[in-house]
Amino acid sequence: MIAIDLDNTIIRYDRAFESAAARLQCLPAGAQINKATIKTAARAAGGNDLWTRLQGLAYGEEIAKAEIFPGCVEFIAAAREELVIVSHKTRFPALGEPTALREAARALLAATPLSGIPLHFLDTREAKVAKVAELRPRALIDDLPEILHTPGFPPATAFHLFDPDNNHPVWTATPRVRSWHEAARILLPE
Repeated sequence: MIAIDLDNTIIRYDRAFESAAARLQCLPAGAQINKATIKTAARAAGGNDLWTRLQGLAYGEEIAKAEIFPGCVEFIAAAREELVIVSHKTRFPALGEPTALREAARALLAATPLSGIPLHFLDTREAKVAKVAELRPRALIDDLPEILHTPGFPPATAFHLFDPDNNHPVWTATPRVRSWHEAARILLPE
């Protein structure tokens, strides 16, 4: 079994964040538009509260503008073993409109070839790691390095850092994959 994170691993939110930032009037001028530049601009304009509200919009009302990362569908199709999605997405945003974030993600996935993959939502990072330990996958693909360092992470599960935007260029603790095509080369047997 291979476990896969959902947000920023399967689902790429750059366009959803761009739309949310435009709505909240904190779209960065003259910078490459992606989650990282929008995060910086939102925090500069209104601190962590604005960034938190923006995340709620991107992961909720604006999720229809998000996309599946290139190569992910092909990875899923090529996998000859069970796959499971494990996410620590909260039910509702911490600030802003009380949008059902998990339902928004389910609706997005329902229209993709990923709709049949078992999906587990957990409230916290610790609960996510406990679920991974319970499921005992041979590998986890995730964009957050903190997951590996969360107490209880199962040593028998190989952690693969998904880093398509090169946010962790010096990461050497485990394999770092820059794309789903690279993940397939590493994790899927020929």
